[in-house]
Amino acid sequence: MNVERRVRLTEGDTMESGLRCPECGTYTTFSDIITTGQCRRGGGRGSCEARLRVDVVVENRPE
Repeated sequence: MNVERRVRLTEGDTMESGLRCPECGTYTTFSDIITTGQCRRGGGRGSCEARLRVDVVVENRPE
């Protein structure tokens, strides 16, 4: 069974075009996360098993 865990990122977790993987700490670009669903150390490239995705939350403010 897959377990989903949401992590709220802070400014310290992000860099210009990416973030640190919450599991292994490796810098991963947003485009890599969107394209592969993994951090740079995931899949055949390394030992991190985190599956990542980017959700965009749009909040409509009352006028």
